[in-house]
Amino acid sequence: MISVNERVAELRRKMKKNGVQACIIPSSDPHMSEYMPAHWQARSYFSGFDGSAGTLVVTEKESGLWTDGRYFIQADHQLSGSEVVLYRMAVKGVPTYIEFLADKLDKGDTVGFDGKLISASTVKEMNEKFADKALNIKAVDLIDDIWPERPEIPASKVFVHDVKYAGYTCHEKLEQVRAELKKQKADGEVFTRLDCVAWLMNIRADDIDYNPLAISYAIVYSDSAYLFFNTRRVLPETLTYLKENGVTVREYEEIDEALKSISKKKTMLVDTASINYDLYTILQHNDFVTIQDGCDTVVNLKGVKNETEIRNIIEAHVKDGCALVEFRVKFDEMMKNGETVTECTVCDMLKEYRAKQPNNMGESFGTIAAYNENAAMMHYSPKPDACSTLKNRGFLLVDSGGQYLEGTTDITRTFVLGELSQEEKEHYTYVLKAHIALATTVFLEGCTGGNIDILCREQVWKHGIDYRCGTGHGVGMFSSVHEGPQNLRISNNVVFKKGMTVTNEPGIYEEGKHGIRTENIMLVTEFENNEYGQFYKFDIITYFPIDTAGVLVELLTDDELSWLNDYHKMVYAKLSPSLSGKELDWLKKHTEPIHR
Repeated sequence: MISVNERVAELRRKMKKNGVQACIIPSSDPHMSEYMPAHWQARSYFSGFDGSAGTLVVTEKESGLWTDGRYFIQADHQLSGSEVVLYRMAVKGVPTYIEFLADKLDKGDTVGFDGKLISASTVKEMNEKFADKALNIKAVDLIDDIWPERPEIPASKVFVHDVKYAGYTCHEKLEQVRAELKKQKADGEVFTRLDCVAWLMNIRADDIDYNPLAISYAIVYSDSAYLFFNTRRVLPETLTYLKENGVTVREYEEIDEALKSISKKKTMLVDTASINYDLYTILQHNDFVTIQDGCDTVVNLKGVKNETEIRNIIEAHVKDGCALVEFRVKFDEMMKNGETVTECTVCDMLKEYRAKQPNNMGESFGTIAAYNENAAMMHYSPKPDACSTLKNRGFLLVDSGGQYLEGTTDITRTFVLGELSQEEKEHYTYVLKAHIALATTVFLEGCTGGNIDILCREQVWKHGIDYRCGTGHGVGMFSSVHEGPQNLRISNNVVFKKGMTVTNEPGIYEEGKHGIRTENIMLVTEFENNEYGQFYKFDIITYFPIDTAGVLVELLTDDELSWLNDYHKMVYAKLSPSLSGKELDWLKKHTEPIHR
């Protein structure tokens, strides 16, 4: 097997051949996706780090991997023994990879990267940071012919996501986009994000693990619309649906020529954060095109769920809750009987029980089942040859989700498997208090994710603790489990609106000890409108009990205790009509109110 150092050495030979002194390999595909098909997972191949986020930089003498706080522990382990140095993003004193290159390279050196894998906005930042040293950039694919057995671009079956789930037809959504373009005095827009294309065209596929999306692009003009994808894998009825809704279908590779061939003056709205550098460059070089920088119109449209979507999403969460109850009943029996249960067993069981639910289309991400100290790695992924066996003590953190035609789910529960230390109980209760603080928040119109994040995080800050990630993220509608523009992190400046969904998932992660997280999905709803303006609140739409065995009730206020009991009362009301026998008995027991 070729080692990481040997792969990096081969990359350096290719760099030298192309006159490049540094190479950037991001965690990205031509659509700036978070989750990528194996065809574009070059960063993992060349670095040995397989987390979902990170950037590899290789110069003539050094190599480094930049990743965020979710992956510090994992990356440190996986990079061990290689020449690749870990750079912990957002830690004081650690440069960004662009700052690193600006510092390390000599005047006039060239930085190379695949122009389809880096956004136009990132290249703009590079040019600004590289100006003092007159560093050059070169869009060149340095990896394809030195990556043996590179996987092919996937081409799964493309199907229509019915309007009974989506709420609007493709034609109606195209008209919404055109209305937004008219407001911004633009003639057209290029859509490159896969979740945006899927939402806009009401199509789904299985090209990416856990994401029901098709590798595709779209262009929308005031009088026409085009969809670019591999047509050989499309059902005839899907092609008919698209044609009836005013969409012209073309092959995936034809997107470049479609932009080059614009021959009438057009103002094109472009989101530089989502369009790749190669496509942006094509538009720049077309004299008929005026580029107007702006936000992707679909990102904002799909971020606010319509009434049909909301109704279906709630149904998806009822199904998901029932699957989790069935799992937990079996899991408890296995632990009680002394059977061997590993983290991987938990992953397999959750997949099995979700698959039994009507309209389940798989998982929404790889299940995180992490026992005790493994849970300190926020995105720990157990593997059959390296996973822990569960004992009747400590915590098991389980973060999992499902894809249903009705919607996408994401839930985390930290299960108490047995005896806990005082510190573990305190940390478990601190996380619960933070979760409740956010769940009960009322906020005034105009508040952003950054404003709201602090209300939750303060509950652990006051104990001198923080978590190196956001508090929550938007969730798609039978789409990506991570959806913008809204999220809950200090840096987020997106105003929260009625109909947005967001997760509530504070945590405490102590390396070598434990990891604790409690996560529900919430829906933004109206609270009150008065002389001070419109106020909003959150409705919880995740239905599964929170383990009360780890709660120090004396640390909860009366209001917090009431919230917990009321939440469990709602969970029972939502799930009990769909359960019976042992499952109903388990639910009743684990939703009973707790007292001081």
